[in-house]
Amino acid sequence: MSSSLVLITGATGFIGSWVTRYALEAGHRVRLTIRRESQQEKLAALFSKHADKLEFAVVPDFTKPGAFDAALQGVDQVIHLASPMPGKGNDFKTDYVDPAVKGTLIILDAAKSVPSIKRVLVTSSILALAPFGSMAPGVPLPPLIKENSGAKYTVDVDSDIADHGSKYHGSKILAHEATKEWLAANKPGFSVLTFHPVFVIGPSLIQQSAKEIDAVNGGLLQTLRTGNIVFHHPVFVDVRDVAEAMVKAVDGPASPGQEFILHGERTTYDDVAAAAQALYPEQGFQLKAPVSGNPVVLNTETKGAENLGIKFRPFKEVLQAFIDQQLSFSD
Repeated sequence: MSSSLVLITGATGFIGSWVTRYALEAGHRVRLTIRRESQQEKLAALFSKHADKLEFAVVPDFTKPGAFDAALQGVDQVIHLASPMPGKGNDFKTDYVDPAVKGTLIILDAAKSVPSIKRVLVTSSILALAPFGSMAPGVPLPPLIKENSGAKYTVDVDSDIADHGSKYHGSKILAHEATKEWLAANKPGFSVLTFHPVFVIGPSLIQQSAKEIDAVNGGLLQTLRTGNIVFHHPVFVDVRDVAEAMVKAVDGPASPGQEFILHGERTTYDDVAAAAQALYPEQGFQLKAPVSGNPVVLNTETKGAENLGIKFRPFKEVLQAFIDQQLSFSD
């Protein structure tokens, strides 16, 4: 069993809660950052089996310089999942780019002064590795999205970007490029790994009612029920696979600066419709094959996760896990 102390941000979230569970089950001691003391009770109850290995640090605003200085003391590894939610305003730079960039650089700056830290894991997105605009409806997909391709993407922070999806894509590109620039300029004594999942779905540890369904789970369920596609590209990965990859990477084989693409079984919306109709014929799902405008499969490289021993769950299994949970709620 590992005795390392892992700091995890974002444990109250869909992915972060699974990362916390798997880190504790792997034998790590875990320190969770929370924004309010009131969050501690719920998390302590959720992970009560591991109370002897769990501690908390209150970080009210992690975009402020010095926010993590105390929380990082004595830590061996960091898994950074917390991110300010974009889309609460309309300004691309102020409401999307600045929170995404600051949220990562501030924890990297703080980690630089903690000699015990060996590795920092940062959660990003597949969008950070794709050219800006390449994932929009009607745009041909990149032939292959690769890990550590060396490609550098740019987005004009002063450009007039109208839709939320494009603003989100742009912020992910700029945050990842800022991370790479920080590494080149600072050359820290720890390694930094970045994780780039596609749309994350699956069962939730924190959901307590049907109406609390996670955004991506909710979008996919809406697609099934109405037949209207919410996410243009059907690129999904199970939340448990994402969490397992991150926990294994805490002390697993990885090169400094390694990018990990996390992408489950490749699917089209015809595949999604077929799986849903086979599993739940009584639910009256309106998404049915052939799906109009069904896009081609997104091709990605996932060598990093495979080197960690990750075997991505089949899509049908992932779909069943989250829909079964959703149907189990009485509200």
